[in-house]
Amino acid sequence: MSRSPAADLAPLIKLLQAGVPPARAAAELSRVVANWKVELRDDDEELQERLSGLAEQMTTGIEEMHEGIAEASDKGKPTLRRILATHVAVLDEVRKAQGAG
Repeated sequence: MSRSPAADLAPLIKLLQAGVPPARAAAELSRVVANWKVELRDDDEELQERLSGLAEQMTTGIEEMHEGIAEASDKGKPTLRRILATHVAVLDEVRKAQGAG
C-alpha cells in the first residue's frame, strides 16, 4: 500500500524548515520523485498532478519568503538567503521532474 504524497514529502519539508544546503534538499526531492515514478509508472497524469501541486506550493512559499526577506530588517542575513536558495533549488528540481515525467 502506497503512502500519501504528504507523507512522502514530510522528510523534505523538515529539511526545508531546517534550512539545509540546497543540494541536500534537491537530493531528497529526487528520491521522492523517483519513488513516485515507480509507484505511478502507469499513471503519468497523477505524477504530473503531484508535481504541479508541489511546484505551486513551492512557488507560493518562495514568493512569501522573498517578501519577508525584503521587509526584514536583517534582510542580508546569510541564513535567510540560504533557506531561500534551498527552496529555489527544490523548485528547480520539481520543474526538471515535470519535464522528464
